[in-house]
Amino acid sequence: MFRQIKSALIWTYIYRFRKLLLKIFIALLLFIIIEFIYRDIVEYLRLSHNVALLPYVLIAKWAFYLLIVFFILFSVYKTFGKKLDNKDKIEKKNDKKMSKKEVALTAEQIIRQKIGKKRK
Repeated sequence: MFRQIKSALIWTYIYRFRKLLLKIFIALLLFIIIEFIYRDIVEYLRLSHNVALLPYVLIAKWAFYLLIVFFILFSVYKTFGKKLDNKDKIEKKNDKKMSKKEVALTAEQIIRQKIGKKRK
């Protein structure tokens, strides 16, 4: 019974966040591909005795890594940021509606406050 519940929860979250998980999976594949390309370039530069270019290759590798990390973070923020904004909108919609008498009293209070400020 517990395994079925656990499995149902896991598959629910996988289905709910499938786009985010796909983006993260692709980003991880890019990490692996960049690492293999980097190793090949370093080996080629060492064999051709162009070791002076290694710092540039290293900078390019880390620039790609940072770009991928920022992409993942932006995707996560975008995914969860929308849900938080929707909750705020729902809470604003659920504010209690004032009756006509309450609106009239509130309007009178605001008018009195503004008149009082103008007199001072």
